[in-house]
Amino acid sequence: MSIVKMKRLRLLGMQSDRDPLFRLLQKQGCVEINEPAIDPDDPDQAALARPGGQGLATAREQNALLNNALAALKKYAPVKEGLFRTRPVLSEDELFDSGLYASALEAANAILESERTIARMSAEQAKLQNQKASLAPWIPLDVPLELEGDQMISLVFGTIPAKADFAALEAAVTAASEMSQLYHASTDENLQYFLLLCHASAEEACVEAMYPFGFSRSRLRGWTGTAAENDRMLDGQIARLGEELAKEQEHIASFAPRRDDLRRAVDRSTQDIAREEAATRLLDTSSAFYLQGWIPAESEERLSEILSKFTCAWETEVPAPEDYEEVPIQLKNNKLTRPYNVITEMYSLPAYNGLDPNPFIMPSFALFFGIMFADMAYGLLMVIAGVVCLTKMKPKGTMKNMMCLLVQCGISACIIGFLTGGFFGDAVSVVGSIFGQEWSLVPHLGTIHIGESIAIDLPLNLLEGNNPLYVLILAMCIGVIHLAVGVGIGTYLNIRDGHWLDAIADLSWWVIMAGIVVMAVAQSNVVLFVGIAIMVVTAFLQGKGFGRFTNIFSAVYNGVTGYLGDILSYSRLMALMLAGSVIASVFNQLGSLGGLVLFIPVALIGHTLNFALNLIGCFVHTMRLHFLEFFGKWYRDGGRPFRPLNYNTKYVDIKEE
Repeated sequence: MSIVKMKRLRLLGMQSDRDPLFRLLQKQGCVEINEPAIDPDDPDQAALARPGGQGLATAREQNALLNNALAALKKYAPVKEGLFRTRPVLSEDELFDSGLYASALEAANAILESERTIARMSAEQAKLQNQKASLAPWIPLDVPLELEGDQMISLVFGTIPAKADFAALEAAVTAASEMSQLYHASTDENLQYFLLLCHASAEEACVEAMYPFGFSRSRLRGWTGTAAENDRMLDGQIARLGEELAKEQEHIASFAPRRDDLRRAVDRSTQDIAREEAATRLLDTSSAFYLQGWIPAESEERLSEILSKFTCAWETEVPAPEDYEEVPIQLKNNKLTRPYNVITEMYSLPAYNGLDPNPFIMPSFALFFGIMFADMAYGLLMVIAGVVCLTKMKPKGTMKNMMCLLVQCGISACIIGFLTGGFFGDAVSVVGSIFGQEWSLVPHLGTIHIGESIAIDLPLNLLEGNNPLYVLILAMCIGVIHLAVGVGIGTYLNIRDGHWLDAIADLSWWVIMAGIVVMAVAQSNVVLFVGIAIMVVTAFLQGKGFGRFTNIFSAVYNGVTGYLGDILSYSRLMALMLAGSVIASVFNQLGSLGGLVLFIPVALIGHTLNFALNLIGCFVHTMRLHFLEFFGKWYRDGGRPFRPLNYNTKYVDIKEE
């Protein structure tokens, strides 16, 4: 439960050993390779150069080829895969089998060649469809389309708007020339199609007469025969193309049994890309290479065993304090605290000279979430969902952490829900009232007496009497404890780093608050005055020049408003607990108005909405209490994640040997 100590690694090896060495480093996953800087003024570095990127380009090209083939296979041979698909487990030899990889690349090329053929045929088919659409209006005319007239007769194919008066058009053409005739072909939403047959000498006059009606000449060049004959010809061509398209699609679908091989090859190419990307960060000569990076100190012995098999020189170095900003961060946690990597990564990884926040987040995060949710049924749903996902999907990394976090928060919500008697709100008592009974899922757990006038029954009914006030007071007390822990951690860090003045300044306000309590209980002002004195002196010493005096006023203002606002922020624990309980109760009461028949659908819809809203709201507000109030007292952020050269697969898992 700490930040892993890192060491800087420098290695000089032979070019002939680079590939096998990188494969072993990727298998171990313990070395992050960085890009060393070249000093152009240093003659010893003048011969060094960056490796060429040909290997990386090839790996990326193969990866794109395989992914595109999988996409085509998904399109033409879709397969329904369950939500809880289990990834196959392969050995390294199976994943990196060169023969299987070459076969998968060959299959991918065949799939994509068929897809290119399909694209070409589809374009041709679309072209034919467009031609067919352009001929459709002229099909009723039994006139060869190649006719253009001669010295005696003119044929003009034309259109006018659909709203134009065709009878008036005919009259205008007849008036222009008695040796003319219009033949109406068809009408669609936009145009009317017709053929003008007239004496060649009257063509110009007839055309002039048609212009006022919106006439436009149609060009039907390149066709031989009537529109109907060409339409039938196009139908035949389209049908033949459709058959060829179906064959190509079937050809692609025939590769469906190779889907797993293609997926395996995708994962193989992904590992090749990772190695080649790391190789581009080296410095090369014709016979050697120079590697610089980081390694966890605990992995140094393992690295030594690997490097002993190669001809190379290497060293490790503990980073100096001035280099801490460059050091990558790797968190080492147990099963309980590891899920909170999700929370830490959402905010920022700790600085190398900070502390891993997960052990401090774990108890309070689950507690705050449980207080806000406070329902056994909702918590049970979260636990079931998390456990099913973990056992069926077997997720890794961030998804696994999220599911584990869901289980922990669900357990907390169940416990707090038990103490408040919440099971889908007050659903148990409401259903009992429908049958004229008084039902209660949680028996009376006892009574807490505070003084002579306050008695709190457990389970705590949130909708009864002063119980919301008691929860609010409890939330404030929890907030004070949470902030005190944060200040304590910050004080420890300041003392560890030798910042004694900052440590004393952090504690001064807690001495003041303790003094207020002592003054109220024991009627003594000594502790209060001591706290004020410490605050004034530390604020004075932290300033410079005249700023020493203004720093005192600033410390008073920031301390009063800051701590007051922080403590009040914890009232959201009560607010969300009460809001979720009230909304659940409202839906239960609405459903009970129509008896059990109406209660079931209303409760199902209402509790689904309430569960979803509470899940989001409680998660966000729990994070806020940690990110703003808690982290603000001590957390040192700004770390960058440790990204070693390792295996990262999508479709298969690699068997650990």
